[in-house]
Amino acid sequence: MWLRRFSSWLLTAGLATGWATAQTGDLDAMLTQFQAQGRPNPQQLQQNLNQISVGLRRGGAVDPRLRGYLGGVHGMVGGNQNLGLTMSGIYRRMGGLENDPRMAWMNYRSSYLLLNQFPINGQIRNEMQEIRRQVEVVEAKMPQLPKMDWASLDAAAQKEYDETMERYISVSSAASSAEVLAETMKRSMAQQGLALRPEVVSGLVRMNLKLEDAKRMIEQKNFAGAKDRLGSVEAESQKVLKAFGG
Repeated sequence: MWLRRFSSWLLTAGLATGWATAQTGDLDAMLTQFQAQGRPNPQQLQQNLNQISVGLRRGGAVDPRLRGYLGGVHGMVGGNQNLGLTMSGIYRRMGGLENDPRMAWMNYRSSYLLLNQFPINGQIRNEMQEIRRQVEVVEAKMPQLPKMDWASLDAAAQKEYDETMERYISVSSAASSAEVLAETMKRSMAQQGLALRPEVVSGLVRMNLKLEDAKRMIEQKNFAGAKDRLGSVEAESQKVLKAFGG
């Protein structure tokens, strides 16, 4: 199954890569222009967001700088519902374009929380319900994601949760890479009658136990403890990668 998907990807990679590169380049130029403006007024910000929204609707890859730009102007939304709806739509579009379900989840969540600050009317309610459905679809693909009703957190806790979850997503991704590499090497070595070194096996066990511990701490809202545990997970994953020359 994986080979068929990979082969299909190879057949279309030339066209797809060219299109994505063009779109990313357009968005990159836009972001450079917007950042040179300094602090835009609400009308200018609305125009900027409208242009970004149009660019994303064309498809292609998500420029890594976009999330940073949105974070920088996030506080300017205030009580402006039009700005909030537009920015929420951008995050939602980014979620649909992301290949990594963890980053898709972060974008959908940002989209939801932007709308959650406004008085609930029919339009806001419908948008939020649709975003929650998209979040649930992504969460179903990631059973390892901490389970929490993040919409119920207050502003201070939301900030801590955001920082911790970004760290969790980054570290869990690195741990997954280490585990995949170890499994690949294990199979290759088994064909030669060899086995992984005991310290590598024990390192993988510690890595997974600590990652599970961090997940539990996040669910218990012990964000400081979770960050500390994630540091240990990252160290263990680096040891595993280093053992295989990574």
